[in-house]
Amino acid sequence: MIRHPSPVVPRSTGLTELVLAEAPVPERLDPASRRRFATALASRVPGRAQGPQRFDSWRVTAGAGMPEEPFAWTPHIARRTLGLGAARRVHAGTAPSPLAGVRAEIASVLDQAARRGTGRGSLATWLSDLPRGARGSVLAEAVTFATDVLDSLDWAVLAELATIGGADPVWAVPGAPWATLRARRDVEVALDSANGTRALVCLRAGGIGRQAADDLRIVALADALTQPGAPIPTRVVGVWPMVGRSLSLEVQPADLERAMGLVLGAADATRQATASPAAPVGEGACLQVA
Repeated sequence: MIRHPSPVVPRSTGLTELVLAEAPVPERLDPASRRRFATALASRVPGRAQGPQRFDSWRVTAGAGMPEEPFAWTPHIARRTLGLGAARRVHAGTAPSPLAGVRAEIASVLDQAARRGTGRGSLATWLSDLPRGARGSVLAEAVTFATDVLDSLDWAVLAELATIGGADPVWAVPGAPWATLRARRDVEVALDSANGTRALVCLRAGGIGRQAADDLRIVALADALTQPGAPIPTRVVGVWPMVGRSLSLEVQPADLERAMGLVLGAADATRQATASPAAPVGEGACLQVA
């Protein structure tokens, strides 16, 4: 079920009320369903020889069958890591503003790299190699993200119930550990600690699309798979700051079943694409531009 915040209160107030709405009796992911999904997915993903296979909301809903691009840091990609760290500092009272928080995050990353060393593809190595102008772009992007996080919710109300950032759920497929299901969620809010119910908040770029609910379903599925002993998330709330929109998916077992079907479909499409010779770009074909 999809719910929307109240339109007659300030946006952060309405979204906070939506996040903290009374939680129903917690549901759990059925172990038999989990085993069936794991078996089916392991049999459908491309073989190990095709390299790591990463399935996330974008690849499942929009990029099924497309080869995964090699990862490279950019200001837009780095904005979330640095922005979440900055927002966490502001929320904890250790930074007075998003700008100060991002500067502190960058300084911390570079300091750790200087003391411990980092790999060639690490955020710290990339940041240390950037010229001053490019690092300014990183700063601007990350400040915007941190500001969006802090402006989206009423943190005085959430207080210690909310955790900003933290590790995203990543589930390695049993029987095919080179394939993973991943999800991005930016804030976790404890609703009822006795029952373990919680809400997940996900900030998204751009405008809200027709696949928004499926994006949130995949987040719920990844979270449930990585925490089999815990209740599934009560709700997953999507926020699109650029267009001032948000919605809440009140998670039911049927939502997880739909997400499983979407992931299996993406695995089929990816396997078919890797088994076929690459088609030339011509009439009827298109290139995606990030």
